[in-house]
Amino acid sequence: MIYKFGAYDLDPEMFELRRHGKPVPIEPQVFNVLLHLIEKREQIVSRDALIDAVWQGRVVSDTTLSSRIFALRKAVGDTGEAQNIIRTVPRRGFRFVAEVRCDGDEAASREADGDMVDAAAARQEIMAAEPRPAAAVSSGPATFMPTLVVLPFRIASEGLDEYFCDGLTEDVIANLTHFRELRVIASASSFHFRQRDVPLTEIAAKLGAGYIVDGSVLRAGDRLRVAVQLIEAASGVSLWADRYDRQLEDIFAVQDAITHMIVASLGVRMQDTALTRALLKSPSEMDAYDCLLRARRYTATLDEKMHEEARELLERAIRLDPNYAEAHALLANVYLAEYRFEANPRPNPIERALAMALKATQLDPQSAYAHCWLAIVHFFRKDIGKFEAEAQRAMDLNPNDPEILAEVGHYLSFQGANERGMELSGRAQKLNPLHPGWYHFSAALLHYHQCDYEDVLVDVQRISMPDFYWSHMLNAAALGQLGHPEAAQSLALMKTVKPSIRAAAEIQKWNTPPRDAAHIMEGLRKAGYDE
Repeated sequence: MIYKFGAYDLDPEMFELRRHGKPVPIEPQVFNVLLHLIEKREQIVSRDALIDAVWQGRVVSDTTLSSRIFALRKAVGDTGEAQNIIRTVPRRGFRFVAEVRCDGDEAASREADGDMVDAAAARQEIMAAEPRPAAAVSSGPATFMPTLVVLPFRIASEGLDEYFCDGLTEDVIANLTHFRELRVIASASSFHFRQRDVPLTEIAAKLGAGYIVDGSVLRAGDRLRVAVQLIEAASGVSLWADRYDRQLEDIFAVQDAITHMIVASLGVRMQDTALTRALLKSPSEMDAYDCLLRARRYTATLDEKMHEEARELLERAIRLDPNYAEAHALLANVYLAEYRFEANPRPNPIERALAMALKATQLDPQSAYAHCWLAIVHFFRKDIGKFEAEAQRAMDLNPNDPEILAEVGHYLSFQGANERGMELSGRAQKLNPLHPGWYHFSAALLHYHQCDYEDVLVDVQRISMPDFYWSHMLNAAALGQLGHPEAAQSLALMKTVKPSIRAAAEIQKWNTPPRDAAHIMEGLRKAGYDE
């Protein structure tokens, strides 16, 4: 069944809207709104009925629906004033009013159960493919997690509709739910305080939130400025503030770009704040969440002296809360360090890591970190297909987490996908300006294999991790290629950090392609290395 109206064709089977035969870009939810209105065109469709049909049980606000109606009208050349295609019926809902032509017998087609079932199936399939907010982690009562409320962004100038500011707020809330160590108050609650008629601290108290996100949107000509701040509810102190300027060429693309930056910045800042608080506690006061935060200091720095402490902290976190998915996931990564860096090794580190990572994904299939560390386990088990699948799953679940992007980029670079690895690492650096040094390793590998040896030396300086023997090895290889007299010194540092190192075997362990491996060994031999 193809529905035709004016210059447009709506093809449910191909999931395509066409104008004069050419596809019109349209978001899946907007397509489903249009399809449902056309199917029910002989009646008024209420807002509730439309939300039930398109979002199928997901909780969304009226403002979300309004933004989709606006986008739909834009896609089919309608306006809120003319309403030649979609008519708003005050206090009742919407009706599709344009004349519709169908292939075949129109009346029969509308009444055919098979077509209606196919249309419903198409909607179900596309909704299943859309990213959804992650479900809440079942962490048990022992685990403390900070609670955040995002208040509706305020309109700070003329020329903006409320739907845009509300849509931006909704997107920030939805994306923040991907940060599994935050509890985010739903918009259904936060939107009650649109008018800010009570102090922010009182709002936070009523909602049980420890932190508040407050923002405003300003339009100046063809530019948008979004100002946002993170406030500690108890003190009223602003912990972080920033503003984002974008061109108003595509309002929804602007909305997405701003959302991603805000979410990433907030996630990083919230974790930093929580860690500061955790470090002030005595061991007897720590809960599972505090243990996790402290252990993360090791994964950020790869300081071998911290490895054993991190392992003990995470094992303690799991004893306190056996269902804590993120603790299982991070412990998998810490166990992996016993294989990668031979840090305080115990028997069968890879199998220990695999068991922890699999347990994490079972406890919380929506945890991006769990899938990230499982990907790394598969990398070292040399199951590259599973590595790539789990890595992509992690990025799909949280595309704005700098740690996940950097980790995936890191391992892609090792296996020869240097450009992609550097791209992901570069995104991670922008999202986390205070990133650890190892974020630069992908660039060092890429520059080495591009024979840009001087750039490698700069990258290694940026890495600035004295215990990371790979940076010494790559530095020595680059100096060797340049014929630099300090190459021998870098070799000595590499052997000091890891006395047992056998470069060829080490390079192979990290799944380096033969051509890249030979290139690194060539540089090491020029530096004076001899196995």
